Amino acid sequence: MNNINFDYKRILFIVLVVSVASVALGAQKGDSKKKPKESVQSNYFVKFDEAEYRTSPDKRIGAKIMVDPAKVGPSISSMIHLTYLPGAQVTSHRHAYSSEILYVLSGFLTVKIGDELQVVGPNSSVYIPSGTFHEYLNDSVDVVKFLQFYAPAAPEEEYRKWEKPGDSSAKQATAEQAASKVERIVAPSMPTVPGSPRIKIGEVVKPEPSEIEKLRERLRKSLEAAKD
Repeated sequence: MNNINFDYKRILFIVLVVSVASVALGAQKGDSKKKPKESVQSNYFVKFDEAEYRTSPDKRIGAKIMVDPAKVGPSISSMIHLTYLPGAQVTSHRHAYSSEILYVLSGFLTVKIGDELQVVGPNSSVYIPSGTFHEYLNDSVDVVKFLQFYAPAAPEEEYRKWEKPGDSSAKQATAEQAASKVERIVAPSMPTVPGSPRIKIGEVVKPEPSEIEKLRERLRKSLEAAKD
């Protein structure tokens, strides 16, 4: 008789435990249906295809700010992915407070830092100290792609002034009109020719500057002379 009572109590205990667990599980499922879990939006992870793309006024340079202080919050660094078509050039300039690092992904980029001139190939890096004059040139027939790091961040703001593809037709018409006045070195349909010969240092031939570029250079020199 005692054994029967013991088994009966044990069975009741097991049934009670199972019932409580079932009720708790049902409540949890009900809550999950009422309050669906929201996906967390993060600016810490950036896909290349989702980054905003902008082009230089002459349409020879494309830029994507991959690490953007405007999105991730105040930062001491930033990173930009750049694409240089043949003939693309950034004239001599300097950043007063930011150091700069370039890392070439593909193609050959001609870089001048102070009086030093080098042709930089894939998987190579370049360090440019703050306050140092420097310039870049794609003097090959290949498309050059490279990463550009700034520390501290700030110079990347210049890219925000560039045009986004798909802007209003008025802006596109203005850009086309301006581009028609500038000598075109490469057509958009020009194919990429892999394995172009490496340029010898000291034999870089820059494209002839336009009248606008000459005016900018004269203004830059005037400003530098005024500062000195």
